[in-house]
Amino acid sequence: MGALYEEHLLLGASFLPNDSTGLLAVRSYPCESEKDLVEALRGAVVADLTGTTYALLSGDAAPDLARSALAGRPLSVGEASFEAVLRGDGSVLGAPLVLRTGDHEHVLVDPTPRGEAAVAWLELVRGAGGDEGPLRDCALEDASDMLVPLLCAGRGAGSVVSDYLSQARLPRAGEVASVRLDAIPALLARVPVAGCEAYLLLVPAPSSRAIWRSLLSFAEVSPVGVEAVRELLARSLPWAAALSAEGPVALSRAELEGWGIVRDGDDFVGARGLAS
Repeated sequence: MGALYEEHLLLGASFLPNDSTGLLAVRSYPCESEKDLVEALRGAVVADLTGTTYALLSGDAAPDLARSALAGRPLSVGEASFEAVLRGDGSVLGAPLVLRTGDHEHVLVDPTPRGEAAVAWLELVRGAGGDEGPLRDCALEDASDMLVPLLCAGRGAGSVVSDYLSQARLPRAGEVASVRLDAIPALLARVPVAGCEAYLLLVPAPSSRAIWRSLLSFAEVSPVGVEAVRELLARSLPWAAALSAEGPVALSRAELEGWGIVRDGDDFVGARGLAS
């Protein structure tokens, strides 16, 4: 169970199972029926993304695997971006949010149904060549036991999050910062989505309950589950409609580059398939 499982039970949550990790994701809360998502976003919503796709890519070869299997622009430490994951034929498996959290660390977050397939493909690419392959010196693992992923989004999200930062400023869109939420060390990223202010907080599991309860103490904050988060992303990400179908999706390179989730060049898996 996730670190906040009992907190979700207290709120009457319903859950979705994650067969890959054995964890449960919050589907929704009964209180969500009191106002729709548009109304809730006039204030702020908070969601625990535990149980969705949330993986840490780490090790000496992690930057090489990221550059090979993630088709977006290469990230510097402290940057975040949505990046397409392509099969060899150029079809799109998913577009997770990628955070470069260290020289040899990337975090992948994807609450959509495509997240598991995207991470599974990265694992397949990592294993190419077996134990002697060039990407063997990295690991791809679920990160739920490390830092708890909390999403805070809405018109009031910046005000809510900044209340914890003392003198520090909020990160800009696509920026990841090491911060202290009051006295608690955490990572904070502003999610680069259109039309909605959204922040991803990665909080140590032992401190997650205190942060969760504190966030819910704000009158303007409402808890939401994964279904609402998916609705939010569907409204905010221009490629969401194209990826709403099941299975790999064939899209043009022009579309993918226009959305900013594929880079120029041919140094990533699927680049030649896009060109054909």
